[in-house]
Amino acid sequence: MMMNYLLRLLQSFRGFLQGFGEAAMHKATAQIEYEAREMEHSFALMLFGNAVGLPSPPITVTLELLPLMSGDLELMLLRASQTGNGLSELASIMGEP
Repeated sequence: MMMNYLLRLLQSFRGFLQGFGEAAMHKATAQIEYEAREMEHSFALMLFGNAVGLPSPPITVTLELLPLMSGDLELMLLRASQTGNGLSELASIMGEP
């Protein structure tokens, strides 16, 4: 009887530790995903910075990287075309289309 109780206690403790490890792993991967998104935003700003007045890289570099940035460019143009429309600004705040 006592061994059965100890075995169940050990299994519960093992499950607790596994859950703790999974939570730590989830937090670490979420942080890495956030940093990757921020690096993509910085990269897009570096390539298309001339739209906001920043110096841009040489045109050959921008043209070579343009296919990789097509999604970001489409989103930027969509948001630029929606300025002035209150409903679209509200939808933009709530999330990407």
